[in-house]
Amino acid sequence: GLRWFETYVPRSLVLRLIHLGEDGVKSEERQVTVIFTDIVGFTSASQKLAPRETADFLNQHFALLAAEIERTGGTVDKYIGDSVMAFWGAPDDQPDHAERACRTALAIAAALERDNREREAQGLPPVHIRLGIHTGAAIVGNIGAPGRVNYTLIGDTVNLANRLESFGKEVAATGGATVALLSGQTRAQLDAGWRVEDLGAHQMRGRSGTIEVFRLLGREA
Repeated sequence: GLRWFETYVPRSLVLRLIHLGEDGVKSEERQVTVIFTDIVGFTSASQKLAPRETADFLNQHFALLAAEIERTGGTVDKYIGDSVMAFWGAPDDQPDHAERACRTALAIAAALERDNREREAQGLPPVHIRLGIHTGAAIVGNIGAPGRVNYTLIGDTVNLANRLESFGKEVAATGGATVALLSGQTRAQLDAGWRVEDLGAHQMRGRSGTIEVFRLLGREA
């Protein structure tokens, strides 16, 4: 029963409920790092696929991303169309949540490159994705109606990660399969070993003011 439960609910949340009960998932404000991903050109590409082919492709893609997210202790919050929302810093304390998210972004890029080589060998087009990564405060816990709740995040931190992913459309690709953008708040949590490109201050869609945007390039050995 628990194995089935973990299929629909994050594994870390299941373990927390087992050990702490309902008190372990009360809503609280936490510092977290959020990632949003999106497949470039998926809407037009999916029009050429049958519904079963679309489902099979997305299941394989999500499995690839979820494996890397869970490897660093992240929580897959939800799948939205062809997008993934994930976060670090809850339900367990993870002081290095920003670094975990950035390590995951690099691991996803590497896994996608490997997968694209296999797709090329099969005569299939490569898959390219955008990632937005932002660090900040959010309400974490059970959100929903009394009879149906989700363990999720609420707050502007989530919105800004989503806006950063979307802003990736304005950033020229560098030849890889992934464009990963960080906010200045996430960059401030990383040490000097991380390689980033400063893209300057930009206004995000639907928001007032500007934020500092960085492209994630890699990590020094």
